Amino acid sequence: MQETPLLSCQSEVADKGFWTNLKDAVHQFIEELMAPPTIASMIGFIVGLVPWLKSLIIGDGAPLKVIQDSLQLMGDGTIPCITLILGGNLTQGLRRSRLKSTVIIAVVCIRFVILPLIGLAVVNTAYGVGFLPHDPLYRYVLMVQFALPPAMNIGTMAQLFDVGQEECSVIFLWTYLIAAIALTTWSTIFRSILS
Repeated sequence: MQETPLLSCQSEVADKGFWTNLKDAVHQFIEELMAPPTIASMIGFIVGLVPWLKSLIIGDGAPLKVIQDSLQLMGDGTIPCITLILGGNLTQGLRRSRLKSTVIIAVVCIRFVILPLIGLAVVNTAYGVGFLPHDPLYRYVLMVQFALPPAMNIGTMAQLFDVGQEECSVIFLWTYLIAAIALTTWSTIFRSILS
């Protein structure tokens, strides 16, 4: 009986020729370029950069103003849809959770204690060095960004790759519950520092 090794020294990439690997890489690059978000971004840049195209769509007297109105109408529904998706993700974490409470406490402490302190130090250092303008509202917004709960994009990526959905849901649930208290507290601290 012949034994086969678990790990082979030769990979599939080594078996293929240079031109085949190059062709596969170019094919994958073109597939990523032809993704709908990429195409829409390119069209948006072109319309924004070319003045006569921009005047066709954007403005009160634009002949194709209906495109701008339609896009604005769809954009207005984005925030409520994201809120519904967040609510749906949070219910997944309530049903079954494999996370230990110490992990949840560590994530919440890092997110709402350590990161705002780091943000406070970074913004004050940048202001002291002269990288930031004197505007206190600008510095306040920069500081508040460090005290916000995690973004929904993390949950979306977890769903797309089908990895850690329940864990993300549990972390979202606790961070968004505590965010009401933490964001209020840090906002008060930041305002008192900047005034």
